[in-house]
Amino acid sequence: MSKRLFLLWTDSYTDLQKMASEQVYKILFFLQSAAFTLFIINYSQDSSLVLKPVRKLTDKTQCGCTNGTREIFQNTSVNASVDPFRRGPLSNCSLYDIKKRPGVVMLTTANLAYVDVVLNMLESVKRVGICINTTVIAEDPKAFNLLSTYAKGDPAVLVQKTDSGEMDVIEHSRGHRSQYYGIMNKRQAYFLSLLEKGFEVLFTDSDTFWFRDPFPHFQGDFDICLRGHTPTRIVKKTDFCAGFIYLKPTKVTIQFVKAWIAILDNSRKKGSYPADQTVMNGLLKGDKPVHVNIKMLDADLFPWGPTFFDPKWQKQNHSTVVMHAASIRGHPAKLKKFREFGMWLVNVTIPPVPDKKQN
Repeated sequence: MSKRLFLLWTDSYTDLQKMASEQVYKILFFLQSAAFTLFIINYSQDSSLVLKPVRKLTDKTQCGCTNGTREIFQNTSVNASVDPFRRGPLSNCSLYDIKKRPGVVMLTTANLAYVDVVLNMLESVKRVGICINTTVIAEDPKAFNLLSTYAKGDPAVLVQKTDSGEMDVIEHSRGHRSQYYGIMNKRQAYFLSLLEKGFEVLFTDSDTFWFRDPFPHFQGDFDICLRGHTPTRIVKKTDFCAGFIYLKPTKVTIQFVKAWIAILDNSRKKGSYPADQTVMNGLLKGDKPVHVNIKMLDADLFPWGPTFFDPKWQKQNHSTVVMHAASIRGHPAKLKKFREFGMWLVNVTIPPVPDKKQN
């Protein structure tokens, strides 16, 4: 009898173990499901996902950052039921990817003539594998419509219409200053609006091509990071390029950009359109209205077009991070060089525009 009782007890104990294990698995499955559901609700409960601005800098005398937030869902193509892991067509990035880099916005602009160049730049960023909250400001309705079509449903790329007056759809020569420099002289107000909300801003011209991640080069204590014509900053001698520039939301940066905008606006009111870069360099050389802490980008890592496309320079095997086709003047010349070096990655059809004589 004792042997039979022992066997019965053993079987009962085994059954109890199985039941306990099943209950544990059910509880774990329930907790996992609940966690995932809460995660989805966190992303989807509102029609707008907001990104926190960059945290305040440690130097309180330099900061002056604000506590604003910025919605990245301002187009009707994205709704509350979007999958946080679904990747966008232009960026190959998801909401989950973008949230890993809060407080930073990449900004670029284009009229219709440069839509294809913007898309080529974004394709190079995509191939490097960088996910960054990106805003493209369209300077005319046709550019807005075309860019919106390509960016539809992409959580990383927000296309916005200009709020400071529409520009022509074609590329003008430098002689047509109100259009050529008019577009460039609007950009400062765009990134000032982000700086005042506490965001770090990378402004990039559309005619850049990315080979590596540039963000590790934007670390450290500085107000503005950009390329210069000399290896180091020589006071009152160095000229800088405004076409690829990283700005931190410090008091100094905001004060400097406001002064930059004021000069451009006053000139425009008088019918004059100076180059934004000329005005910027004049202020930097004169330490006006404040001294700006500049970080220099390495010229070999961030080359300009004429240097990069030089066969002799190419043979030196530089580890290029971002190439800016500055000084390669005009859309046709830029396109030719990009194609020649295998750097034209897109097939974009630009709608024809009426031919008209330029002043």
